Amino acid sequence: MLRDMPNVPKRFVILAALVVIVLVAGVKMQSMFMLFVDQLFSSAVQSEFMMFLEPVMRLITMIADTKLGLIYAVLIAAYLWLRQGQRVDAIWVICTMFGGAVVAYLLKEFVKRPRPTIAQIIPETGYSMPSGHTFEAFLVLAFLYLFFVRPMAESSLKKACTAGLVIWQILVIWSRIFMGAHYFTDTLVAVGLGTVWLWVAIMLYHSLYDTIANYIEPSVGRHHQR
Repeated sequence: MLRDMPNVPKRFVILAALVVIVLVAGVKMQSMFMLFVDQLFSSAVQSEFMMFLEPVMRLITMIADTKLGLIYAVLIAAYLWLRQGQRVDAIWVICTMFGGAVVAYLLKEFVKRPRPTIAQIIPETGYSMPSGHTFEAFLVLAFLYLFFVRPMAESSLKKACTAGLVIWQILVIWSRIFMGAHYFTDTLVAVGLGTVWLWVAIMLYHSLYDTIANYIEPSVGRHHQR
């Protein structure tokens, strides 16, 4: 349960929000420096030396598909509800993921950044910022950490699992740039937005837990009101 968990440190939230604001402003103002950095990064990731990674990058981007991200969230919520009896937490997972997907979509529509035009290995439609794959991967990995890794006793296994989650996030970012679907700054905005949205979601969780628990977990709700 998340009842005993403090929220994301505000310094991280402020930093994440600043990253989102600055990069979104850069796109809206058509910053040539920002575009230069993005294209330079994309060229390095898509260099001929890296082309042997294409099958792996295709697999990673397929696993991190946005439709699958929603399914992963539903599966995690179902496990929490049916196996752990954590009904409020299950609802929180669903609301956080689906609400986040809406927020990310609205930001895409606001920014209206075109997709990269160089070396698209898999053609993509829609706007580019933020990266939906990266954003949803961030939330799914956050769920896995909060409900499965965080409760583990301190051990080498816990550290390895945490490192594995971080590495997977990096691989998703790398794959989206490699496939020509996004610029590097698109993925940075996705992680920044994910951090801010997670902070909002956890804050709402702590504020509304007792109210929701009274309806779906009466025994828990009464316990916390004593």
